[in-house]
Amino acid sequence: MTRPALEGLLFDGRTAAAAPVRVLIEEGSLLVTAPDGAVLHRRPLSGLQVSEPFASAPRQVTLPGGAVVEVADGAGLTTALAAAGRPATLVERLQQRWPAAAVSLLAAVALLWAGYVHGLPAAVRLIARSLPGDVERRLGEGALELLDGRLLRPSALPEAEQREAEERLAAAARLGAPGLRFQLVFRSAARGPGVNAFALPGGTIVLLDELVRRTGGDDRLVAVVGHELAHVSRHHATEALLRAAGVGAAASMLWGDFSGQAASVPAVLAMLAGSRAAEREADEEAVRFLAAAGRTARPMIEALCLLAAASAEQGDPRLPDLLSTHPDVGERLARLGAPEAACGAAAP
Repeated sequence: MTRPALEGLLFDGRTAAAAPVRVLIEEGSLLVTAPDGAVLHRRPLSGLQVSEPFASAPRQVTLPGGAVVEVADGAGLTTALAAAGRPATLVERLQQRWPAAAVSLLAAVALLWAGYVHGLPAAVRLIARSLPGDVERRLGEGALELLDGRLLRPSALPEAEQREAEERLAAAARLGAPGLRFQLVFRSAARGPGVNAFALPGGTIVLLDELVRRTGGDDRLVAVVGHELAHVSRHHATEALLRAAGVGAAASMLWGDFSGQAASVPAVLAMLAGSRAAEREADEEAVRFLAAAGRTARPMIEALCLLAAASAEQGDPRLPDLLSTHPDVGERLARLGAPEAACGAAAP
């Protein structure tokens, strides 16, 4: 059965030129003819590739060799195909029913959320533990390079004070984390007091001057470094950086590309923020580190109190706050078997 012809434009896939054609359906096939009636293309309806229908938009039919015919009366083509017995696809039927479309949207959002909450962490954990050591170290070097000059400045601590802290921490690490490779670097905060320390991928631990000064390089500093060594051994910083990079890549696909520098800084900041689960794990490891190094858990309690007090002093910190995404200090102290009131008795 032949139905009325529809006007269209034929693009041959080789040039930008468009040739006027007519599209009609005849005996189970779609025909594309020239204005004089000559048949240019014949395609069976069963294998026809047609763009999705919209209320008033044109529809496109894909032809062999990369050619495409665009039918201006998209609704007319939809009606003609249906009358010829070509059923609408499942996607097309769902699009015509808003409840089904809403359910599909919610399902897609749920799938994305599940992938972010469960799939992405599992993937980055596997990748972080599989990266060669030199690759992880280069990630850490790149992160430190980004932070230097933006959030960090060269250390103002005297060389003797730096060496004294290094020796004390190295001696504790030989007992508390034997065989773990790490490097201490000293920096000062670009703004604010900067009572802070953080681990970068590959084993670099950044100690800020004010933390060393306020602890006097005593066992509170040992406890903080034990906490950061736990991050190093569990590859937490690498996981966070990969997770941030994964989110950045998804954002780039959804909302457009952005430059490497613009993308890298947020990724590094996200890496420093860490996660509550990682911080709880690092606290527990720090206590074990102290015990292996011949200390009690008391320095860890005092270090938490010091960091909490410093965080309150900073108000609007210019550096990512060590406690910003950490569990509440009271909760962390309770997990260590100390009441929150212990901070009142801890030496600042």
